[in-house]
Amino acid sequence: MEDHISEETLEGYSLDQLAEGRAGQIKQHLRACSRCRVALEGIEPFNSVHYTVDGPVYSRVTRLTTGKVMARHWGVDLWGGKDFTNAAAARRFLSRSFAQMFPEHHGGDRCGPIKERGNARFRLTRRTRPRWR
Repeated sequence: MEDHISEETLEGYSLDQLAEGRAGQIKQHLRACSRCRVALEGIEPFNSVHYTVDGPVYSRVTRLTTGKVMARHWGVDLWGGKDFTNAAAARRFLSRSFAQMFPEHHGGDRCGPIKERGNARFRLTRRTRPRWR
């Protein structure tokens, strides 16, 4: 593993585009390296989970190296995302689209920002994950 993770690799990690072995290496590095954790938090200004009746639904905003911003939701039977020009618009999209998909959901004690970075990453099998972009 390199001394620090490149911006491109962090983007791939954020978008779940890395092979499982490589993603595991990145996850281990992030546990030990505060500089890389701060860099990941910088490209992920929003990262949350809602525990709905259909199961957990994850939402994330990722700043891309292209200058665009990717907003996406995913869950057991849910995959969707859209590119934006800024993080505020991406976050509004996530909020509005989640409210449209789950109008009966009003949050709960367990819903909110993801604290431990690894929690949302491997709950779903990699074979069911789409490639983003």
